Amino acid sequence: MILRKMFSFVLCLGLCSTLAVEASKIDSLEATLVHLRAMSSFKSNNLERAEVHIKLSFEYRAVDTTKCRTNALEALKLTRNAGSIEGEAYFALARYYQMADIPYMAHVNYRDAEKLFIKYKDTENLFKVYRNQMILFNNIEDKKNTAIYARKVQEMIAERSMLEGRSELEIFEDQSIGITAAFYLGWSELEDDGGPEALDFYLKMYQKAIDLDDHRNAYMIAANCGGLFVEQDRIREALQFLHFTRNFFETVGMMVMPETYALLAEAYAMLGKIDSAQHYIKRAQNSPLYTDETKKILLRGYSVLEASKGNYRGALNNYKQYHHVSDSINKVRRMDEIGRMKNWQEFEQKDKENLNLQLSKERQKKYMIAMAALMAVILLLLGLAILFYRKSVEKNQELKQLHTVKDKLFSVVAHDLRGPMGALVSMLKMANNNMLNAEMQAQLLKDITNRVDDTYNLLDNLLRWSKSQMQGMVLSPVYFNAQEGSRAVTDTLQGIATTKKITLINRIDKYRIFADKDMFAVLVRNLTTNALKYTSAEGQVILDAKMSNNMLVISVKDTGTGMPQEVQEKLFKLSETKSKRGTNNESGTGLGLVLCADFVKANGGRIWFSSEQGKGSTFYFSIPVTEKRP
Repeated sequence: MILRKMFSFVLCLGLCSTLAVEASKIDSLEATLVHLRAMSSFKSNNLERAEVHIKLSFEYRAVDTTKCRTNALEALKLTRNAGSIEGEAYFALARYYQMADIPYMAHVNYRDAEKLFIKYKDTENLFKVYRNQMILFNNIEDKKNTAIYARKVQEMIAERSMLEGRSELEIFEDQSIGITAAFYLGWSELEDDGGPEALDFYLKMYQKAIDLDDHRNAYMIAANCGGLFVEQDRIREALQFLHFTRNFFETVGMMVMPETYALLAEAYAMLGKIDSAQHYIKRAQNSPLYTDETKKILLRGYSVLEASKGNYRGALNNYKQYHHVSDSINKVRRMDEIGRMKNWQEFEQKDKENLNLQLSKERQKKYMIAMAALMAVILLLLGLAILFYRKSVEKNQELKQLHTVKDKLFSVVAHDLRGPMGALVSMLKMANNNMLNAEMQAQLLKDITNRVDDTYNLLDNLLRWSKSQMQGMVLSPVYFNAQEGSRAVTDTLQGIATTKKITLINRIDKYRIFADKDMFAVLVRNLTTNALKYTSAEGQVILDAKMSNNMLVISVKDTGTGMPQEVQEKLFKLSETKSKRGTNNESGTGLGLVLCADFVKANGGRIWFSSEQGKGSTFYFSIPVTEKRP
């Protein structure tokens, strides 16, 4: 009990001895804080301000407890979710509550600081938390928790001893704290403060402090040993330890605990040295730290002193007062302990309620998140359903369109094939029956030949288009001469042009292009055939080419009938195209232009046209000149 009080006493005296130094530190820190606040309008600097508030909280701990707490709270506000420094703010607040003797709040804030220091692996500050928690629980005589934190302190000291590059002062401080931890651990395991077992333990701890040259612990433990020697009537040994403690405090200019003077008075009274006993009684009574504990020890000394004078009645009265004060102290202590436990339970209950409230809010938050996720899934499924529905509608429309195209193709193909095949069959029947002369046979043969050419072109386009729809476009692009590729086609069409008395001119120069050669031929043939079909006698069909943006643009221009606007809008749509007869009643399906559009796109170009009804049309398509590189 004496050691615990002595330890707190030494801390207080240590704080008081540095007040002059702290005053200058506080002024400097306050000036720094004013500067940072002024700069905050230009640049946010919350963490720097928080560090200053933490330092100010520490410096104000023995000067102004209100400012100590205010600075700790301000630091905490500035460091929310800011890492290990938030733990330092909790530590500063916990230190305030510990000094204000509000142990539960100190413990709660130390616990919050501990979590953050563990999370961010801040072992230096974690060690300070364990040390202060150990002292906190020792001061409220909670042996169980004192032992827990004393062991944690010892474990961390063992780990820190393995580190390299530590100064001698750091090593000494750890060893000194280690002695304090070992003392607290031993105290927590003792049945009470008295008895030979306790004295033996304290003497061992005293010797450890002496061996380490740890004066602080040595002199505090010496006071405790002196008190136990007095209780066991070992006065000479008691005086040795009590004077050892008194000399230390008087030498360094610190106030001596009045209990030490009271024990010296009792010891000298037991030796019959009345003058010395009265000297230390006065010193104890005049101490500003005089307490009921001091009064209790003095009454015991008075009793011994009166007995040594032969005043047994006075000795008895003092002894009775000693027991009365002792009972009163124990009663107050028990009441304080009951009140502390009650407050602790109330704080724990509030903590549990806050935790349950927080958990409830977290559950509600999770529920809301789950509901939001469920709504998102529902909306997603609804969106997918709408998308699939639209795709289904589009697919149905596409299928409907394909059916329309199919029906049209069947109708056109059946009609266009029936004509020439019927004419051929009629001619063969008439020839077999010798109903045709040479002139009629020549004329019919010429007509049938033209119809068969149209039919061949129709079948060729139909087969190519069907293949592209079923197997997809299969390209075989190569470099070749555009002039040679186009003239191979136009030369075969000169016969048709001559028959219709149309001038067919190919002005395409020797451009080198990169495309599918077979598709290029189909493009030139279909566009030229269409131009010849809708051009009257004495008209012209001209093929030309020019470069534009690394593409060769080929044009097929005619002086034919041209197209009305409604035909132009549906030209490349097979399901809507309504092809008209040529100038010599040639048939058409519109399939050739659709095939041209597909082939041009597959080769990396585009197709377009210009037309004016009654004046002719010009079709253009572009072809790459070089291979496209990825």
